[in-house]
Amino acid sequence: MKPLVLLIAAAFSLCATGALGQFFPGQSANLVLGPPDFTSIEPFTASQSAMDFPGGVAVDPVSGKVFVSISEHHRVLRFANLSSLVNGAIAEAVIGQTSYTDTVQDTTATNFRFPGGIDVDHRGRLWVADFENNRVLMFNDAANLPEFGASANLVLGQQDAITGDPGTSRTQMSGPSGVHVDADENLWVAEYWNNRVLKFANVSSLKTGAPAQRVLGQPDFDTDVPGTSISELREAVAVIVDSAGRLWVADQGNNRVLRFDRASRLANGASADGVLGQADFDTDTPGSTPQKLNLPSALAIDRSGSLYIADSGNNRVLFHKQPSSKPNGASADGVVGQTDLTTVTEDTTSQKLAGPTGGVDFDREGNLWLADSGNNRVLRFSGDWSISSPLIKGKVPKLVQGRKLSLKGTAADPSGVAEVLFRIGKGTFKTATGTTAWSLSLKLKPGKNKIEVVVVDGAGNVSLPKVLRVRASRVTR
Repeated sequence: MKPLVLLIAAAFSLCATGALGQFFPGQSANLVLGPPDFTSIEPFTASQSAMDFPGGVAVDPVSGKVFVSISEHHRVLRFANLSSLVNGAIAEAVIGQTSYTDTVQDTTATNFRFPGGIDVDHRGRLWVADFENNRVLMFNDAANLPEFGASANLVLGQQDAITGDPGTSRTQMSGPSGVHVDADENLWVAEYWNNRVLKFANVSSLKTGAPAQRVLGQPDFDTDVPGTSISELREAVAVIVDSAGRLWVADQGNNRVLRFDRASRLANGASADGVLGQADFDTDTPGSTPQKLNLPSALAIDRSGSLYIADSGNNRVLFHKQPSSKPNGASADGVVGQTDLTTVTEDTTSQKLAGPTGGVDFDREGNLWLADSGNNRVLRFSGDWSISSPLIKGKVPKLVQGRKLSLKGTAADPSGVAEVLFRIGKGTFKTATGTTAWSLSLKLKPGKNKIEVVVVDGAGNVSLPKVLRVRASRVTR
């Protein structure tokens, strides 16, 4: 029972510090962008709101505005601050096109060809993986770009804004899919066709055509051979760096996510330090269990350090709490988009997903945003922030003759009640009988007794304790 006590103590500490909410199986989204409701699949015609295979989503940490890359429409839509959005909201700007109905694909400073992953960094810059133009574009002050026709301020992967040839070198790219700028101003780029991850340091000082400083997944900048080992990648699609400087890579072709510790210090071709989705570094088989992945496509990390993986082939998003401390091939702790950790069916509802190939991100309020690509939409899920303390039925006596006391009560939570726990004094927590309706039998000690009862909900939240103080009389013969 010791781990449970530690869990409860940690939960009390998190409640006091305003921790982010958690998510639970079968949870419903509370906002949809693209279609007007959760059960519609809009036509592919471009408009001020329509989406045709969204490839990425990012929330500006500065302004709170929401950006969505639409791969098949060759554009990025910008939506107003998240607090003002409603279902089916229209965009306030389009990047990559000169109108909301245009779907031109081109190689210029103002156009894209099948944009994929996007990121808005801590300085409000928008970074776009322009997949078929084999480059990454950057737009300064993304929240205030004009409604149409914004021009990129930086091009990486090409020597200018009108070239889109693929290549394998320090200055070229082939199929960039994912981008992320970490807290130390390093830009990380996942390249699908080059089977590698590039690092560009000091991004604020970069010029168009600047060379990458490091490469992972390949031994050097001139190699692009896919592989399945501790130092190889096969179709890398997404990258994210956590607050401790660990790099996580969605290695899609190997159906896994790799972890690289102290990423900014690594040499070219460095080995990974951990793997999720596979039991070891030498296997790549897809699966639909809590331990397996099937075409992981996007990554996000919340402020508590939990890792979220868009598991597109399984129509779900898995999350791992404290992922860096887990052994290779560990089971996920939870799921969004399915009713449990083994169901993988697709659907078009507020609770289900269809091939979430696009991005995932968190806003500053702890909401989870994900591009549900197969349903041509973006969904928002709000975390389960709290849980109510248990209710006691009847009047609890202040004085008990003898040492036995029975209690009954109820508990409720939208995510379900997993269990009700109790303890006397500083003893270990034990499980009561029942959940939403519960009961317990106590054996008191003579004199004063402090009794605590808590509720654990389906998302793992632990309630504040219901504290009872009961005196037990000494039994005389």
